[in-house]
Amino acid sequence: MKMYSISELSEILKLHPKTILRFIHEGKIAARKIGRSWMVSENELKLYCHGEPEETEQINEEPQYETLGERISVSAVIEIKEQNSEEASRLSNSLLAMLNGEKGASGNVRFDSFYYPEVQKAKYVFYGSPEFIGRIMEMFSVISKPKEESYEKQSL
Repeated sequence: MKMYSISELSEILKLHPKTILRFIHEGKIAARKIGRSWMVSENELKLYCHGEPEETEQINEEPQYETLGERISVSAVIEIKEQNSEEASRLSNSLLAMLNGEKGASGNVRFDSFYYPEVQKAKYVFYGSPEFIGRIMEMFSVISKPKEESYEKQSL
């Protein structure tokens, strides 16, 4: 069985000898102390190398743009100062009703709501496609405008 010294491993792995010693002490590389020197078997070196991701594979990997839309998930957190939990609950129920109509069209969507009475804040958290989150942001943009401004836009 082939055994490697710290200096040999340093050349093979292109790491500083102190880094290799630290990896041995942390248990990342299994080694045996023979006399005053640490030695690593060929099998242990292979185990260490196969456990590390190869950077060249990740860098040279072709991007999968055609499936990007299926893999993207976006989240949004909206905090609103609410007077009480009933007000937060009403808005939460309205949002849930809207989401129930969205599920089929937007894929996987999720909504969580929290109310913090000590600071009188409600937090609404949305997860879904970029298009879905865009519609949520637009909805909050519309409902956050003063009533007069909203009515003016609707009449135009």
